[in-house]
Amino acid sequence: MPRSYADRRIRSIVILGGDTAGWMTAAYLGKALQGTVDITVLEDSATARVALGVATVPSLQRTFFDFLGINEEQWMRECDASFQMAVRFVNWRTAGPGVPGARSLPDRAPDHFYHPFGLLPDYDQTPLSHYWFKRAYEGDTIEPFDYACFREPPLMDAKKAPRWLDGRTATRYSWHLDTGLFTAFLRRFATTELGVTRITDELASVARRSDGFVTALHTANGSVLAADLFVDCSGSRGRLLNETMAEPFRSAADHLLCDSVVTADVPHDDDVHGVEPYTSAIAMEAGWTWKIPMPGRFSTGYVHSSRHTTRERAAAELLALWDLDPVTTTCTHTRLRVGRSERAWVKNVVGIGASACFLEPLEPSSLHFITTALRRLTWHFPDRSYAPALIDRFNGEFRTMFDDTLDFVQAHFHHAPREDTPFWRATKRLPLPQSVQDKVDAYRAGLPLDSPYTDESVYYGLEPSPGSPWTNGSYYCILAGLGVLPDVPLPALAHRPASVAGAESLFVAVKRQQRTLLETLPTTRAYLRHLHAPR
Repeated sequence: MPRSYADRRIRSIVILGGDTAGWMTAAYLGKALQGTVDITVLEDSATARVALGVATVPSLQRTFFDFLGINEEQWMRECDASFQMAVRFVNWRTAGPGVPGARSLPDRAPDHFYHPFGLLPDYDQTPLSHYWFKRAYEGDTIEPFDYACFREPPLMDAKKAPRWLDGRTATRYSWHLDTGLFTAFLRRFATTELGVTRITDELASVARRSDGFVTALHTANGSVLAADLFVDCSGSRGRLLNETMAEPFRSAADHLLCDSVVTADVPHDDDVHGVEPYTSAIAMEAGWTWKIPMPGRFSTGYVHSSRHTTRERAAAELLALWDLDPVTTTCTHTRLRVGRSERAWVKNVVGIGASACFLEPLEPSSLHFITTALRRLTWHFPDRSYAPALIDRFNGEFRTMFDDTLDFVQAHFHHAPREDTPFWRATKRLPLPQSVQDKVDAYRAGLPLDSPYTDESVYYGLEPSPGSPWTNGSYYCILAGLGVLPDVPLPALAHRPASVAGAESLFVAVKRQQRTLLETLPTTRAYLRHLHAPR
């Protein structure tokens, strides 16, 4: 008689790594598997990471916190979180040293543009971007794409919040949060609400069967953590996936040059300067610097190429950017392992987080990669037979998610017109994947490649391609913002005069909504003061 279905089920999971990826995994699987599996997290101090400010994506609440049953206000208070309505790119077109303010373009416009999380309107199943370019091409407007087609840019300039004080939402947004507080919050939730076991120890060795499957983790203090399934959240070392299972790691060095980061935490007087509701990505001599505002401070990191600058020079540039005292400011240097493991799931080991893949955070991909992988893992969750079809499909979707996002990030550097330093010149010599060249060729021909979908599930989500950024104007935002414009307007618009005329009402509506929201929304500082007030 064949074994019953219940006899084959996974009964225990061990997660190696107690950082953000580890506790996100513990909380998500603890909820998804509804108490049917014993889950243990081995917090190995050797894999601990420095807490940083991090930017997220709009789907985090819907796909992660709502799933856990945690409301937004609760976790925002616990994690010292703020809002992010866009990524603001500063000085990606003009030569010069890293400075926080935008330089002037030849037409005297400021050298900055937004990649908003707001949805791009469409008219007659054609995104507003194509009507905007037709107007610009014919000399009817000089207004930048982001300000003409999205409601959010003037709001961000005025540091407005995306919500009214009564809690109503005005526009789509994401968040900035402290990874240390975020991890601690999830640890408390997973252990107290979901029964996850926490063990603080160091990994000493890994036991395996003759067929290569892992059977247990042995710790320095003598514990033996046996399980059916093991999740590697050990960070860029990949102690299970790469070291134990010997899964190759495919470096992205042929496509991205930045391989190092120097970070710092900077105090900020919110009452004097307000709080910016966006992440800044500031172009530097050998890379770029993030600024992630949170209440009373901001996290900053200079992501740079070690081939084009030194650790000492990178730290000096970061300190100079924010006028920081080198004696009193603590800088942390980290080497980045940029790329992905050939497979994220090998036998009974699944990599989540940096053990599986990592991209420099030019677009907010890190937590998105984790939540997407967790959703895919629960959908393809195995029994102890580990059917190859489940594993192969998970790995295929994982590769698509990462490779699409890698293409998108490389496009930022390749199409930035800067060539004033060796780093920026070198970014143009790296091979550009054919998939990106095809997209840009179609874009230059005026084709409507932007998705007309307006449901949040397709924005940085899973459809039509897992994790694809080619939704709701993402490529259009970046290329137009960098000054790369189509050669001609969408040819079909020449045959749709009624549609062109009708789209004018959308431009008017965007301006009306910008004015109304500017008048009625509180500042981000006022909203955060209200949110974090004692209850």
